[in-house]
Amino acid sequence: MTKFVFVVVCFIYACMVGIAEANTTETFTYSGAESESSPDGFIPNYHESRKEYKELISRSHQSGRKVSIDSERPIFIINKKNVGGYSHYLSLGLRTIVEKYPNFEIQVFSSYRSSNHPRRIKLQIEGSLENFHHPNKLRKYIPFKFPKNGAEVMLNHLSRYQGESEEKKVHSFVVNSKGVFTKVGVWSKRLSPKVLDKGVNEMQYYVLARYFEPASLVGDILLVHEPIPILKKKRKAWIYSSAQRRVRRAPDASHDATGRGSQGLITADQIDGFNGDLDRFDWKLRGKETLLVPYNVNKLDNKNIKYSDILGKNCIKAEFVRYEFHRVWVVEARLKQSSRHIYSKRVFYVDEDSWMVLMEDAYSTRGDLWRVALHGLVQQKAENFPWYRVHAYHDLNNEMCFVSGLDNEVVSRPRFGFKDKVRNYTPDALRRINLR
Repeated sequence: MTKFVFVVVCFIYACMVGIAEANTTETFTYSGAESESSPDGFIPNYHESRKEYKELISRSHQSGRKVSIDSERPIFIINKKNVGGYSHYLSLGLRTIVEKYPNFEIQVFSSYRSSNHPRRIKLQIEGSLENFHHPNKLRKYIPFKFPKNGAEVMLNHLSRYQGESEEKKVHSFVVNSKGVFTKVGVWSKRLSPKVLDKGVNEMQYYVLARYFEPASLVGDILLVHEPIPILKKKRKAWIYSSAQRRVRRAPDASHDATGRGSQGLITADQIDGFNGDLDRFDWKLRGKETLLVPYNVNKLDNKNIKYSDILGKNCIKAEFVRYEFHRVWVVEARLKQSSRHIYSKRVFYVDEDSWMVLMEDAYSTRGDLWRVALHGLVQQKAENFPWYRVHAYHDLNNEMCFVSGLDNEVVSRPRFGFKDKVRNYTPDALRRINLR
């Protein structure tokens, strides 16, 4: 009898997987995006585009070229002279940047819907496996594939699969209006409880971050315990100050706290597109639009180019940022009357395939457009998931820019898929880490 029940359950499970895959193939992808191409042809069919991108990558490896799409030429270029003809394909923030800076260009290329995940993650996103292991959906990667409001879209961004462990060294830059920049170096680790020996199940991930330059910041360490977003629990954070040689709680490491090393150009919750609680804003879903967004910015994944080649007057030089047509969810966030934040309104543009924030328009308390964030993604080859390659935050008032995520002059490459011990991610461990 037990064997019979087991066989029936397995049969039902197999049917569920098959039906889910069949349905998503016809109308929607496994992540809830529209499978079909757009009527105007700007957005390709997901499955055909994925196949084309995969073949392009394969050919590039066979020919010995490291980056597959660098040789492509832009279809057209948008600048201050012709921006009016393309305004309906630009976010307000991106259009404002083009109109403000005479030398700023948007180089537009063919669109590749490169976003993809390992099969086991696809099945969890579809719900086929996740419902067996996590009936409460707490650790479901995309809990709202067909969102009904703006908060659900942002929860998808926060809950997306980012790999189970990652270690990297990157540089961030403050770039002034003349193209002169200062540099900050950060080493970080981010791990899911799945790869820790005794990770707490209600945590989404643990983060360690340590500055390795400039000298004024060397030795300072930040530790973050980030809860699963849907639980609505508060993040816990601690900081080790090398100058004071002590560990203290960091309750301000969220919302509109100033990002360290950014000279006040970004807030803590703008890191990674958006992070943290949704509680200070009311979230409205405007709908879905076809827009030009930074996508497949593979050209920045090249150790042979220098930062001085990449950075210039308008933040990142145009030839290093690839723009493509993609469908995005548009979410408007308005500050609640009872809450405090330096931004009174924010508009987020979230990729339908990866559920990653690709752009943000941030408004001051006076109601004027103040800052514009652009987040360029790539398809991470080693672990097969979409991943941020660069973040650029434009301040329209002082004409400065903050760029983060570059590692072109770092010898090492990001490391994924390793395990660790939870005792290395506790407040008591911070002093020990600094001594190493």
